[in-house]
Formats: sequence, structure tokens, C-alpha cells
Amino acid sequence: MKLPSPRLPSGYPSASLRWRIVLWITVVVLVTLASVIVITRSVLLSQVTNTANAAVEQEIEEFRRFAQEGTDPATAQPFGSAARLIEVYLARQIPDDNEAIFGLVDDQLIQMDLSGIGGTHPEPLSSTEPLVREIATSAATAGVVTDDERGPAHWGRVNVSTGPEDPESHFAVIAFTKDHRTAVDAEVRLISLVALGGLAASVLIAWLIAGQIIAPIRQLRNVSSRISNSDLTRRVPVEGNDEIAQLAETFNAMLDRLEAAYRDQRQFVDDAGHELRTPITVVRGQLELLESSPPEERARSIELATAELDRMARMVNDLLFLAVADSGDFVHPAEVDAAELTIDIEDKAQTISDRIQLVAVAEGTVTLDEQRITEAVLELMGNALRYSGDGVGLGSEFIGEGTGRVFRIWVRDRGPGVPAEQQDVVFSRFSRGEQTGTNRPSGAGLGLSIVQAIGEAHGGRAYVDSTVGLGSIFGLEIPAPETGAGTVTETDRMRKEQK
Repeated sequence: MKLPSPRLPSGYPSASLRWRIVLWITVVVLVTLASVIVITRSVLLSQVTNTANAAVEQEIEEFRRFAQEGTDPATAQPFGSAARLIEVYLARQIPDDNEAIFGLVDDQLIQMDLSGIGGTHPEPLSSTEPLVREIATSAATAGVVTDDERGPAHWGRVNVSTGPEDPESHFAVIAFTKDHRTAVDAEVRLISLVALGGLAASVLIAWLIAGQIIAPIRQLRNVSSRISNSDLTRRVPVEGNDEIAQLAETFNAMLDRLEAAYRDQRQFVDDAGHELRTPITVVRGQLELLESSPPEERARSIELATAELDRMARMVNDLLFLAVADSGDFVHPAEVDAAELTIDIEDKAQTISDRIQLVAVAEGTVTLDEQRITEAVLELMGNALRYSGDGVGLGSEFIGEGTGRVFRIWVRDRGPGVPAEQQDVVFSRFSRGEQTGTNRPSGAGLGLSIVQAIGEAHGGRAYVDSTVGLGSIFGLEIPAPETGAGTVTETDRMRKEQK
């Protein structure tokens, strides 16, 4: 059976987690104590019943042995009548407390006079009592009768006959259990009072324990309530290594992620605002000059404004791309032939510049989004062409074996290189590195961020290997856990195309 959850009235001020814990503990303790009390009472009453039945059986067995083995003390001969047998037996017995022994001969009651004997013996019986008549006329030889005055009575009866001339005679034993049951009820009441005290103590202990349990949760709530959009530095204290501590650690880790995301967002907005402010200022300045400028300068102003608008449009498109990339669902991988991918990218790059040279081609298949990888590599080529006046190399290769194998596609230039201290941030948004000594037009610094986003969306990364004064290698590293790969040179590629 499913127990309903304890509920307090709606709006009740103590209807909290602490009170719910206390209520559940109270319910469990109450059910346990009630079960103990019921079981204890049942056991005690069962003992009373067993004791009474045992006393009756013992007395009946003793009378039977006496009837078989005993003799009349007056004649030293076997008893001549049932009445004499019962009288002699009763004269030799001292019944237990709450026990009655009697004989019934031809409806005449024979019983002992117990007035001179101490103890809690029952009042003398009468042959007309319903209890006596029930025992005398019952078809059974034993049973339990509840008398209105004397209470429950366990009885046993044996028919007595010493000869064919004896009238109908019976010997009976009655064990009254009213006093014992009263004692059991008193004992149960005492146990119930002790149980109520234990229940009250358990409620108090449950209240204290519940307070200790939910104290970290209160701290969690207090920290959460003090967090604002301008302050994400607060953390929940972590104590111990239990589930509450793990919850606090998880909450603090969430706050770390939120703080980092908020910080990146603020930096992103600041950088975007700064980058967009420049072309807007240029466009506005050129538009203001149109009215007072001669025709030849107007054409130049329009050209400059259009160029800045185009740059701003590219920046907005890059920002939109990065926003989609942050959602993590913008690549559609498929199995691609690495050699064909590399050659196709080289063909497209040749339309941009004839300085691009294919230097290495990986053979094998790899699972990736061909369109996104092409977009990333062309972005790397554009950067390399702006930084270097010499040739730019394109290559691909497989590195490693088995499940640890990766596919690399890279672009190599002979430009000034990237200092080691800038290599860690070169893929950050709005990071353009140092431009001193280069004729590279200043961009928004989002291209390499897009490359990095594409690499991470494939489960890989973008990387840079650069030496100042010698040039740089920018590339993508994509997991490719397949077997069978090789590297061919430009000559091998031409032979393959000829076939």
C-alpha cells in the first residue's frame, strides 16, 4: 500500500522541506511504535491464553491420574462413587489464583471452601450460573466462555463414572483471565505513554537533524538570491564529501561557467561595438562631406563608404555565423575522400591567387562537413596571402593509427610569424595580432574564431605552429579513427589525375 505524502495547509509558514522531513520521520516512528504496541499486546494476551490453557490441561490430567490410581482413604479401596472421588480430590487440592475447580453430580455442585486460603481466588460458583450451565451442557470438553461478571474463562471438563449406578457426574476446571488481561492493558498503557515520550523526543531530534541537513541548501539559496547580473563572484562553501557537498560543487561549477560566459559576452559586446563604431564613423563622415565636395571627391567618398559598409556587412555575417556555431548544431558530417577534398580546395584557392601550391595530399577517408572545412581552409588561405608575399602551401595528412588517428589539413606561409605569447589568443574573437610591418588591411579579427568554431564542431581543434621570421602553419585537426592512410606529393597527384 502506498502511503500518501504528508501535506500541510497551503500557505502554512512551516510547510518547508524541514517540516516535510520531520513529518516523514514522525510518521515512520509513529507507525513503528504503533506496530510495536500492537504486537506487544498480542504477544502478552497470547501468553495469558497459553498459561490459562496449560493450567486447565494440567489440572484435568492430574484428576485423571488420581481417578485411575487413587483410593478412598476411609476404605483403602477404589472409590465407590463419583461424588466421593471428586470430594476427596478437591480436599487435597489448592487451586491457583484465578482458578476454580468443582464437580457436578446429578446437578449438585461440589466445590472447595477457599475462604481460609489466601490469594485472589474467585467467588464461589452457583449451579444456576450461566457459566456453570454452559460448561455442564456443552458438547465440547473444553472451550472459552466470556461471563458478564467474571470475564473470559478458559475451561476444561471430564466426565466421571465409577460404576453403572453413578448419576451423570462431571469434573471441571476454570481459569479466569480477567485480572491478567487487566494487567496486560495496564502494561500496554504504560508502554504507550513511554512511546509518546519517545515520539516527542524523535520529533525534536528530527527537527534538529533536518536543520543540519538543509543548512547547506539554505546557503545555496542565500548565495543564489545575492547573485545579480553584475556580480557572479559569490560561491557556496563546500564542506565534506557527501551529496550536499557535491551539489554545492556542481552549483559552483555552474556559476563558474555563467561567470565566464557573462565575461565573454561583455567582452564580445564591447569589442563588437568598438569594431562597428569605426566603419559607422567613416560612413557618416563621408556622407557629411558629399554635399560640399566636388564631383570627383564625391565618387571617392561613395567608394570609401561602400567599402566600409561591405566590411561591416562581413563583420555582421561573421558574428551571425559564430552565434550559430555557439549553438553546436551547424555541421553535417559525412564520409569524404581526403585527397579529393584537398584537391578541390586547391582548385578553389587558385581562383583567389596563383601563389597557392599543393605540397601534400592525404589518402584515405575522413568523416567531416566538406563545406565547412573548405570554408575554414579558404579563410586560412586568405590570412596567409595577406601576411605573406611569397607562395602559400596547402597540405593534408593523417597522423597516428587506429582510434587515435587524426586528419590534418593546413596552410603554410612565409610571413613574419606569430610570437609565442600571441599564439594562445590568436583564435580569440576580435584578435588580430600585431600588424606592425605588414600591409594587411585591418579586419574584424573574427576569421580565425570561425576556423576554431568549425574545428571544435568536428570534435577537433584549430592549431598554429609558427616561428617568428620564418612563417606560420595554420590548420585544422579532425579526429579520423579509421585505418589505411598515406601521403602523396604533387607529382603523385598529377599521375593520379592522368590515370
